[in-house]
Amino acid sequence: MPLENQMMKNNYHTHMYLCKHAIGTVSDYVKKAIDLGFETIGMSDHAPFEELKDRSVRMIPSEYPSYLKELEKAIHKFGSLINIRKGLEIEYFETHIERYDELLNTLDYLALGQHYIYDEESFGKLRSVYALSKPEHLQEYSKTLKQAMKSQNFKFVCHPDLMLYGYPTFDKHAEAASKEIIKASIEYNVPLEINANGIRKGTRELPEGNRYLYPRLEFWKLVKEYGAKVIVSSDAHDPEKLWDEDVIKAYEFARDLGIEVEASLNI
Repeated sequence: MPLENQMMKNNYHTHMYLCKHAIGTVSDYVKKAIDLGFETIGMSDHAPFEELKDRSVRMIPSEYPSYLKELEKAIHKFGSLINIRKGLEIEYFETHIERYDELLNTLDYLALGQHYIYDEESFGKLRSVYALSKPEHLQEYSKTLKQAMKSQNFKFVCHPDLMLYGYPTFDKHAEAASKEIIKASIEYNVPLEINANGIRKGTRELPEGNRYLYPRLEFWKLVKEYGAKVIVSSDAHDPEKLWDEDVIKAYEFARDLGIEVEASLNI
């Protein structure tokens, strides 16, 4: 499909001021999405997690009602002009199964954004996915994503290649973990996301050359080979980033690999 026919009309990965590392209210994003001619805007700020409140920049549990209130206010005011979907980006922990069902009682969807894995050697037994350096870390990450997708609680996987952010090379272990994630995506029909925010962070000069830390080319070549469903997300942390040159680059990244991008999700 030509790039000009793949203009983003639906974005489901969007953050706002409550996460402490974004700007703008829900209504700010909704108004910008209307100006852009979007069909759907999905808000997916980082979910409050008691266990992560001292480790991660995100809304705290007591702020969650304010988030819901902002969503309902925007739906009431702008719902006749655009589809507004209530969501959260959230990690999967097998010890919190009931949490996802509780959240889905008041939300339209959850997006899987796995920023931590269990690791007995790490402080609090959690390791940031930005610091995965051993094959067993990748194995735990891929296992966690597979369990999460199997649960059917998540509409898509945010930046599934984030596990490779700090991993030194795309070796046989990285390839094996990538294939496990991609196969699970196909088996459980959960799309994988090419994340424009990784492109916004620019490239780095590494031993194998200048490249993005994510999206990771080797991972997405395997996605193309296996045929998993793919979406492009802005992962906007500023209303002005809902549609920018980095979103265009994300579509170009997919096009250059021959990946057909899903235009929308059933949410």
